[in-house]
Amino acid sequence: MEHEDIPELIDEEHTNNCVNGAKFSDDDDDDDFSDVDEEMEMEPVQCLFCKLDLSNVEAGIEHLKLAHKIDFHRLKSKFQMEQYSFIKLINCIRSEDVPAEKFITAEIPFWNDEKYLKPKEYEAWLSYDYDEMPAESEEPNESKSETNLTSEINALKEKVKEKELLLEQAREDMAKMRQSFQRLLDKESAPVVCTKNGKVLPLNSVAGVSAEADSGYFSSYAHFGIHHEMLSDEVRTTSYRDALLLNKSYVSDKDVLDVGCGTSVLSIFASQAGAKSVVGVDNSDIIYNAMDIVKRNNIDNVSLVKGRLEDTKLPQEKFDIIISEWMGYFLLFEGMLDSVIYARDTHLREGGIVLPNRCTMSIVGYGSEALYKNQVTFWDDVYGLDMSNMRKEVMHEPLIDIVDAEHILTEPNLIADLNIENVDLNYSNFSYEFNLKCTKSGEISAFVGYFDTFFDLPVPVMFSTSPNSKPTHWKQVVFFLEQKQIVSVGDCVKGNIICRRSRSSARSLDITIDSFGNKCTYYLD
Repeated sequence: MEHEDIPELIDEEHTNNCVNGAKFSDDDDDDDFSDVDEEMEMEPVQCLFCKLDLSNVEAGIEHLKLAHKIDFHRLKSKFQMEQYSFIKLINCIRSEDVPAEKFITAEIPFWNDEKYLKPKEYEAWLSYDYDEMPAESEEPNESKSETNLTSEINALKEKVKEKELLLEQAREDMAKMRQSFQRLLDKESAPVVCTKNGKVLPLNSVAGVSAEADSGYFSSYAHFGIHHEMLSDEVRTTSYRDALLLNKSYVSDKDVLDVGCGTSVLSIFASQAGAKSVVGVDNSDIIYNAMDIVKRNNIDNVSLVKGRLEDTKLPQEKFDIIISEWMGYFLLFEGMLDSVIYARDTHLREGGIVLPNRCTMSIVGYGSEALYKNQVTFWDDVYGLDMSNMRKEVMHEPLIDIVDAEHILTEPNLIADLNIENVDLNYSNFSYEFNLKCTKSGEISAFVGYFDTFFDLPVPVMFSTSPNSKPTHWKQVVFFLEQKQIVSVGDCVKGNIICRRSRSSARSLDITIDSFGNKCTYYLD
């Protein structure tokens, strides 16, 4: 695998020793970060209100105070501003071309709108540590009480706004509960629906969940560790790279949309493959690092947008190619395919393509005595204690792990085949009657699920998460049986698997397997 630029992790102790980009330390250990601080200090900026270029952000702040009467210390004190407020202010100026006079006379922070979290392009202003800037400590006596009162009013307004958001979420939750309860009463078979942007959608689809309720999902992708894990997955990353770079003649001069762009690696691959323009969208804060990655690698035709796709206006409306690494455990966990379907139905040009364009799901019979003992019968004797009551609960939790192909006892069955170019939002609700022919004798202790991914292009590319293939960060999903079952070569293991989107979470799955006269429901959440 090609080496990726992985963002370095900076510990909190070191970070707290940095103030406004300048380094203060009595400890020689901090020398490791001096280069990073120097780089941030020396990056030039352009004035927010004129065309003057300044040597760094500190010089820009001083220039704003002297030339345009904009004092960021005073603004911080007056409006109780923090880092996100500062970013919104910068983006508001760049987006709306607001004159300096409007900020001087402002009585409310008119720039404090979520839409201004989305920059037009990366610039050093956005990397400045505004939280470490001291607020103005003293004001003239005649204006101090008035300013304090204004600040208190603004703080109260922010609290009211937060409460209104919570109240709106509570209303949505109550509406869902009422509809679900009514559905139970009526024994209704049709899915509950909601409307969004004029479209009818299943109520528990991702688009039917409020941005606030869905924020935890995106926050999980703001951590560097998960991106290190994905980028380090050679099977995953090189497959996407090969799909684009081995098909340059197909990608060349096309507009590409990267859904859930993360660190922007797929967007950059698309640019390298000759795309005319690339737009990457992601609602995680990692996108700010992605903007820096794009700039550092001198990629000039990639634009990155922060926001949840379903709620975000993109720089252009239609694209020739939509690419996304949306797959989760057991393929469908996390429900990100919802967003890809939304992108396809809303932003794909006629004759365009979605990549990958096909995925399949399979299961096999599995029998590892060591794994079963470690995960299931373990509870029968824990340091001499009987904890067997835990087994029943543990059975409902699938194990995500890399399993040894040596213990596969049956041929696989393909249980689902998804054509991403025409699949609908009901994709996670399916059932399959499986018939697994035994290739070895032994004791089946689990069923193992995995998926395969296909890029059907002039030069086709595919990868598999099968136990027989090179391991990936998706691993495999292990559904343990309550009791092991003896099988012989030539036997057929029959049963039924039912997959449903969880009623409690649009991004989770409920999977029921009925085999060997026993039925168990597993919760992938």
